[in-house]
Amino acid sequence: MPTQPPDSERVTLRGGLPGTATFLYTGADGSLIVELYDYSPQAEEHFGNEVAFLLHVAPEHKAQLLTLLRDPAASPGDGGDAELLALLRDRFRDYHDVQRWLDANDIPYRKTFDSRA
Repeated sequence: MPTQPPDSERVTLRGGLPGTATFLYTGADGSLIVELYDYSPQAEEHFGNEVAFLLHVAPEHKAQLLTLLRDPAASPGDGGDAELLALLRDRFRDYHDVQRWLDANDIPYRKTFDSRA
């Protein structure tokens, strides 16, 4: 399982299906990670335990994310990870919302699966 940062560096999105949670955080390599953590009975039944689906957005694409997410009328933030996580938290409900938006904006990402979350 990927090493998760302390809670102060991890953002939880507000939506999602029962038995799931979406976390946003920065990976050790500087990438943005969007994690769908599935602790539902269905995950336990089908996989034998809790699982996680992860999207990894490379560090070189984070500036593009900030540009697309920022309100042009607002004062720009510092452009750091905390600003990016806050903008994502305020705009999206869950993993699937983020994935659809990334796809719609042609922002590349890598998908991984953790069968032992």
